Amino acid sequence: MIHEIVIVGGGVGGVRIAKILSKWAGGTGGNGHHINITLINKSRYHIFYPNLYEVATAHIPEVFGHMPLDFFNLKSSAIYPLEDIFLDDLNVSVLEDEVVGINFKKNKVKLKKSPELHYDILVLAAGSETNYFNISGMRERALPLKSFFDALAIRNAVDEAFFRAPKNHIVKIAIGGGGFTGCELAGELVGYMKKLAQVHGRPEYYGECLIIEAAENLLSGAGTALQKKAKARLEKLGVKFKFKSPIQGVEGQEIILEDGAKIPYDVLVWTAGVKANDLTKSFSGVKLEKGACVAADKNLRVLPYKNVFGVGDIAYCVDEATGKSLPMTASVAIREAKYIAENIKRMILKKQLVNYKPHHAGFIIPLGGRYALLESRGIRLSGFLPWVAKQIIALHYWATLVGWIKAFGLWNRGLQIFIKND
Repeated sequence: MIHEIVIVGGGVGGVRIAKILSKWAGGTGGNGHHINITLINKSRYHIFYPNLYEVATAHIPEVFGHMPLDFFNLKSSAIYPLEDIFLDDLNVSVLEDEVVGINFKKNKVKLKKSPELHYDILVLAAGSETNYFNISGMRERALPLKSFFDALAIRNAVDEAFFRAPKNHIVKIAIGGGGFTGCELAGELVGYMKKLAQVHGRPEYYGECLIIEAAENLLSGAGTALQKKAKARLEKLGVKFKFKSPIQGVEGQEIILEDGAKIPYDVLVWTAGVKANDLTKSFSGVKLEKGACVAADKNLRVLPYKNVFGVGDIAYCVDEATGKSLPMTASVAIREAKYIAENIKRMILKKQLVNYKPHHAGFIIPLGGRYALLESRGIRLSGFLPWVAKQIIALHYWATLVGWIKAFGLWNRGLQIFIKND
């Protein structure tokens, strides 16, 4: 019997599940069970989100007549062709298409360009989208940071602002949201702005980076000690802050705060919110939770269906120990993927499923240059060592997808650009 497995989304969770199942079915663990895996993604690329802020702030001198080699190395550090990831996985097919609907009762996936697909087991791994919270003018005026092209748009917008502004004008870059993404971006952005000031012949202090945060502190998911360290680090780099300042709207080149204050800007980046992929709004009979995420049970199955799993940002999973929903992070998606792959194996082998057990591995947040903060299992570190740890984790991640030799090449090429920019 051939089991048809369809995975919607080529992000961290979807790709990891496909890799694990492909190796299992291709080896002795499959016990003769044959599977076909179809991975559907809107684009042909897998995105490595932790490096997007590097792309958005990379200063690469232009070469007349052709793109510099550094640009292609930068690109491969953040996105990689899905076909190449599964080049040796004969039981995995990559379909570049968009899912427009799912009939859960008939086990059918409706696609925009291709005929509908039948599945025996379905994995929803479509990820998240930027949430603008219906703030007036935000969607039209602000730049998000959710894709490689978003990162390029930010990079180019900042460069353009320095190019077009009068030399006596202070170029103002505003970041809406002081969470992990906003802080990572700000930490590198100030260095990029200093380089651009030099290139465009203006004093480096004629550039300003401002984080606008609705809460009282940065990094709301971190401990107080790391929040203070992050603020101190970013302040040292020259980043400015405006706390307890919810944004009410954006009009022209001004940000309107809830208290009526107006903040002028040249470039506005929005990093303050995400929600499940809009695909979930088309689902019938599926329970949706906060942020339009699909509700998942203790086996990470999408309620009320027994053959549908949810992984990563699209799934709403509660940690029973804390009573809180799990954060939308790559590390959570990777851990969920291992459990889902195991449960799919058990479904095929007709064994009892295992319950998902959340694991709080902590986090590493880079904050400009070769500096990062680490919080894990009661350990808190700052400086160069956490930054090294982040690079090693990135190398290991790519190795699980493309093997150590390929992984080292693309990781090293990207690293050389990051170091050069630092």
